Amino acid sequence: MLQSDSFIFLLGAGASFDAKIPVSAHMINRVEDLIINDKNWQPYKDLYYCIKSGIINGAGITGNFSSDVINIEVLVNTMEELLKSYEHPLYPFIGSWIPRLNEVCNNKFDKIRELKELIVDKLCNDWTKVEHSENCSYYYNFLRLQKTYNFPLSIFSLNYDLCLEKAVGKDNVQRGFALDHLWQWQNLEDESQIEEPIRLYKLHGSMDWKKTNTGEVEESDNVSPDKVAIIFGTAYKLQYVDPFLYLVNVFRKKTLAQSTKGIICVGYSFNDEHINGIISQSLKKNCEQKIISIAPIGNEDNERNRILEKLNDNISEERLILINKKAKEWLESVSCEEIESYLGTNEEPF
Repeated sequence: MLQSDSFIFLLGAGASFDAKIPVSAHMINRVEDLIINDKNWQPYKDLYYCIKSGIINGAGITGNFSSDVINIEVLVNTMEELLKSYEHPLYPFIGSWIPRLNEVCNNKFDKIRELKELIVDKLCNDWTKVEHSENCSYYYNFLRLQKTYNFPLSIFSLNYDLCLEKAVGKDNVQRGFALDHLWQWQNLEDESQIEEPIRLYKLHGSMDWKKTNTGEVEESDNVSPDKVAIIFGTAYKLQYVDPFLYLVNVFRKKTLAQSTKGIICVGYSFNDEHINGIISQSLKKNCEQKIISIAPIGNEDNERNRILEKLNDNISEERLILINKKAKEWLESVSCEEIESYLGTNEEPF
């Protein structure tokens, strides 16, 4: 019989796509539209093209010419690295590699910071906002599933949006905040004391998380782009400060637990290296653990091989279950019996 933490959920950008939240790669298209058509963005056109060409060129040198070389996270992360300028340890070696960058910045990096702030502002105040509550109503099915099983669900999310919180109500979700609205790791540590039916671990932050002047994180309905507590990038997401360090450690512990029979990935692209590393380590240790990936796919063999390569082939084919459905379709129809069939038990839930 399945029990609490027999399985955990991992939500990627595809989980919110049906709620009209664009995925990271699509946000690049919006940036490029603004660069061309919005007068407030047009002064940054040459800078954007310079940075984009550098990213594409760097990937091409290693033989990567795929269409997903650049997305919003890679772009912002690159700008964050460029903003370190003289303080970057590699600056003495690469400072003269791209003279064009100095030209478009007028030898100052203020324009990079300004463009980054424009992008983060759009991300927080436009692209990740749910315009209509019915758009994310399918997320309520997580609570439906929890009520059927009658044990808490652990959901790890890589998304900044509030789709889950809006759909099930914040009273049903424990994210690590108490009545004073400050994030405290103790609120998630003793699981026996958590009353909320859903434990939500937002590994990369949230659009309603605000950095305080004292270095803490609080939940707020009004967060400016320079204060929002989110992290970008793929190779740089493992932060050494809380809440990010604590949350990723919880993910590691949950995946490594022998009780965890499966990791159900909803809309996850398997493009986050540090997340893949944790999953791969868990699969190697737990020889019976399974990955269930819910996402629309074209060629099943190609998708299976792609995921296996991302996970360093630490899993046999029968332990990787591909469900060719969008998040909304799957969540609206999934049953306890279906999950149990994935994980190799046919017993009824209690």
